[in-house]
Parts: sequence; C-alpha cells; structure tokens
Amino acid sequence: MDAWSNFFLGQIGAASAFAGLLFVSVSVNQARILALGRMADRGLEALAMLFLVLVVASLPLIPGQPVRLLGAEILLLGGATFAIIIRLHLLYLRQLEPQSEPIFRPRTAILVAVNRLAVGLIALSGAVLLWRADTTGLYLLAPGMLLCFAGAGANAWVLLIEINR
Repeated sequence: MDAWSNFFLGQIGAASAFAGLLFVSVSVNQARILALGRMADRGLEALAMLFLVLVVASLPLIPGQPVRLLGAEILLLGGATFAIIIRLHLLYLRQLEPQSEPIFRPRTAILVAVNRLAVGLIALSGAVLLWRADTTGLYLLAPGMLLCFAGAGANAWVLLIEINR
C-alpha cells in the first residue's frame, strides 16, 4: 500500500481543489441554477463524486488497515454514492427530456454514463479488494477516481458556463 500513498495524497488534494471550484461555480450562478429546477442536482452529483474520491483516497492512508476492511469500506461508500447519483440522474433527466434542446440530450446521456462508470469502478475496486485481499483492486480505483474528476468537472462547467448560453 505504501507505493500508492503519493497517488492517494494527490487525489485528496485534487478532490479538495475541485470541490472549491465547484462551490465557486454554484455561487456565481446560484440564482440561475435554482431557477432551472433540478439543475442544482448536477452540482450535488459532482459534490458527491468529489467527496467519494476524497474519502476513498483517505482510507488507504490509515496505518495498518487490513486490505479486506479497506475493500469493504470502499465498496460500501461506492455503492451508496452510486445509489445517490442514480436517484439524481432519474430526477434531472426526467425534467431535461421535454424541455431541452435536442443537442443537449446526447451530451447529458454521455455525462450520465461516464459518471455511473466512474462511481461503479470505485465500488468494483472495493469488491475486488474485499474478494482478493491484495492490492489488485487499486488498479480499478485509479481510473474510477480520474473519471470522477472528469465527470465532476463537466458538471461544474455546465453550472458555470453552459447554463448561461
């Protein structure tokens, strides 16, 4: 696990910085976001994904933690976050379809798929850690975390720029 410590420390810093940028984007356009109904859910989705990365990257830094326990923690957190974002997707996609421009539907569907994949990979990495009791699952954790940054960044972009177009 020591070989991964710098990666996890970097993820903690990046998730914290991204969360700060997300709060700025939401505060700049707060009135517009709230006027658009479920658009705030995209901010909550991004925040949940960044919080997942922050917490999951912190867990392996606990000294002497058994790999199986780490896997169970990551699986539980990833699964809970997956359930939250699925609920958010159902709510904001239901509102998007009838009112949006046809060009936004495919883009939103791609972002939803990326975000589900990102969180799903994190949960799957926890399952692999729990099952195998070795660090193999960490190789699924890394792309999941990086995809979380991509998805959260895309949602922040929508909340900062796209809603004003």
